[in-house]
Amino acid sequence: MEAQEKGKARAAPPRPAARDLLLDAASAVMSERQTIDVPLADIAARAEVNVALVSYYFGGKDGLLLALAKRDAATALGELDRLLSLDMRPAEKLRRHIAGVIRTFFRYPYLYRLLAVLMRDSSEENAREITTFFAEPLARTAKELMEAGIADGTIRPIDPTLFYMAALGACEQIFANRSILKFVHGVDGIDEALMRRYSDVVIEVLTRGYLEPDAK
Repeated sequence: MEAQEKGKARAAPPRPAARDLLLDAASAVMSERQTIDVPLADIAARAEVNVALVSYYFGGKDGLLLALAKRDAATALGELDRLLSLDMRPAEKLRRHIAGVIRTFFRYPYLYRLLAVLMRDSSEENAREITTFFAEPLARTAKELMEAGIADGTIRPIDPTLFYMAALGACEQIFANRSILKFVHGVDGIDEALMRRYSDVVIEVLTRGYLEPDAK
């Protein structure tokens, strides 16, 4: 009996389901190669599963990419819900929201491009689904925070839609141009410290545009 118990203690943890292995592998390969254009065979090889399982679990590559986008976006939306529950002024929530978007793109550097490609090149059904579960909630939140800040006098009147389009572009820019970082500025990778510095710069630039001069 004692030997059996020791054997159980030494047993390896159960292997994750093939579906999760494929999602993790797709995330890892796209992050490492800094592109979303990766062959299914490479993803399956990283996951150590048969490539046919992509069709079994996801119906094909589009389904795999959509599932990955939804999984990653769900994390960002959960953090957004926590932010909105905090007791603070809209301008500060908007600052933290922008910082949270940058952190999401740091965690998943392919996510912005993946969502854009899926909305542009995938089926109309997939595009609508992405818009509904991710793009629309983020845009709506930014608009509501802008309008609340305008009402309480901390944010000057500015088009919330165009502001958020500009903010999203700034949030993603450093991750989309890693070649410039490497070959122009000699920066090989983006670590936590650089991400925080970039977040501070983006928020400083944006707040000078939307905050009233004496807003805290």
